[in-house]
Amino acid sequence: MAKATCMKNYELKVRNMLAQIAVLGIIFCPIVFSYYSGQTMAGLLLGMVTGSIYFLYLYRQVENVKVLSKKQAVEHIRSGWIIRLGVMLLVLIVVSHFLKLNVLAFIAGFFTMPVLLFINGMAMVIKQIEDAKKM
Repeated sequence: MAKATCMKNYELKVRNMLAQIAVLGIIFCPIVFSYYSGQTMAGLLLGMVTGSIYFLYLYRQVENVKVLSKKQAVEHIRSGWIIRLGVMLLVLIVVSHFLKLNVLAFIAGFFTMPVLLFINGMAMVIKQIEDAKKM
């Protein structure tokens, strides 16, 4: 029962993270478009979408690891890391050479996910510290 509750909480956190990325996209894309160009906004948007797909792939990897043995889990994570890095490099090459989008905006859009993960992690730690002080 506790494991099912934990997984539902995990799924809720993943959905919450994707919603936060979407809200940031809704807020920042029009601002970037009005101050810069359509190519910059497209780079930012494509970076956010790529970051979201990357995040979903990480989520899927974690889901798959829970049924594997320790050795298989390590191999699965290692191969996933190589695949993720390769896909990122491929997307970066496509963005910079073929689509001619703003690469810095793409990178900024992609890194919204790790920044949000860090902020959410810090908020969780602060909440746990506050809860511990109440006891």
